[in-house]
Amino acid sequence: MNLQNYYETVMELSHGIVVALDLNGGIIHGNSELVAMSGYTIEELAGRDWFETFIPKGERRMARRAILKKARGKDVSAFAGVIRAKDGDTVYVNWNLKPLTDSNGDPVSLLCVGQDVTDLILREKALLRERANLVERNKQLHCLYAVSLLMGDVDMSPDSVLDRIVDLLPSAFRNPASTHARLALDRKTRETPGYEPSETVLSERIMVNREKRGRLSVAVKHDAPGLAGEPFTEGERGLFATVARQVAIVVSKKEMREAKQELERQLRQADRLAKIGQFSAGVAHEINEPLANILGFAELARQADGLPDQVKADLGAIIDSSLHAREIVRKLMFFSRKLPPQLMPLDLNETVEQALRITESQAKRGNIEIVRDYASPAPRVTADPQHLKQVVVNLVANAIQAMERDGTVRVTTSSVQDDAYLIVEDTGPGMAPEVVKHIFTPFFTTKDVDQGTGLGLSVVHGIVKAHGGFIQVDSTPGEGVRVEVVFPSPGTRKEGAA
Repeated sequence: MNLQNYYETVMELSHGIVVALDLNGGIIHGNSELVAMSGYTIEELAGRDWFETFIPKGERRMARRAILKKARGKDVSAFAGVIRAKDGDTVYVNWNLKPLTDSNGDPVSLLCVGQDVTDLILREKALLRERANLVERNKQLHCLYAVSLLMGDVDMSPDSVLDRIVDLLPSAFRNPASTHARLALDRKTRETPGYEPSETVLSERIMVNREKRGRLSVAVKHDAPGLAGEPFTEGERGLFATVARQVAIVVSKKEMREAKQELERQLRQADRLAKIGQFSAGVAHEINEPLANILGFAELARQADGLPDQVKADLGAIIDSSLHAREIVRKLMFFSRKLPPQLMPLDLNETVEQALRITESQAKRGNIEIVRDYASPAPRVTADPQHLKQVVVNLVANAIQAMERDGTVRVTTSSVQDDAYLIVEDTGPGMAPEVVKHIFTPFFTTKDVDQGTGLGLSVVHGIVKAHGGFIQVDSTPGEGVRVEVVFPSPGTRKEGAA
């Protein structure tokens, strides 16, 4: 057997890929394993440049320098490489390289023996991907578990729960340090430090009872590692959608709790008002008869001849005090609904003007101007004239007392779609929000004991409600008070609409 046959036999019997290269990287010979792996025939490969044939373009220069450097050595060396087959497939090979020398010991070629490890490498990569997926899934499950614990914490306020959810959300993504969350809900925005708009963003609407209330967003910085390809995994998208739904549930629970508390407050208030009404009706009935006797006998006594001036003055004081007490009784009767409205068609402007005449003297004493701004034509209402006057007198008197001296009360009437509007505005000191909340509560007053009973606005509220109307008070400290009363048109009256 000559040397060439021996060389070819060794190549064919070798377990693996065998190829001989000259010192320039040209292919001298290869075995059948090389043919099977590459898809080329030996005739096609003979004389071709190994690097131009099998190595991806961007890696050729580096690979050529590294491998041909091995040809100048003497020992066997090993390295892992990647080649591209004829059909474009990538093949992973573990190589052992040995320089072949002539009789003088000078290298003449490079013998390369390789093992195709493509299946092994692909399995390893699949396992690494699976491991990475498991790690990411574990982060997502941990985030969801933490969110569920927050939602079950009855001691934590809903606002605090939402703050914690926003803080937790970035930890469930592949690059927590480069990921930031933002929740815009109603008029409040929560976001993690460093949040900034990005082209790489997930966004989901927050829907509560089919109403859009805000938006949850997660943005990843453009230079975050690992963003090649799809920026968000399917698991991250699913987690994000779930958290958005959980945020909506938190908001819904918060509003349900607030609605329940408000309903309980209203029920307690209604029960309290019912008891006060019953008590007021009883007190008014018991006081009315002796009060009428006091007033009647005092007026008779004042008509007697020959009374000293001091006695006449004292009787006048008794009569004035009795009239004041009778007015309080009337308010109690209004409040307890013992005086039902006697409805009739009215000219709102005319009725308001009659009521203002009663308050003019009080306004002049305090140098307070009453400005009238009546609609034309005059709005028509169906109401009890005495009750309607009571509303105007109470509202204007309150405005005058609030300003004490030097101010303006503007009384406006208007008509919108047949509904009649009465608006009373003053330039007084205004009221704090906590005071506005209680102004219709019976016996609540900020006045001194000798200046008010706290029944005036309660009576106004009761009258407006009895007429199926609506009353609203707007006030800001230092900017006065605006009271708007709406009386519905006769065809749309709703009992108890206030």
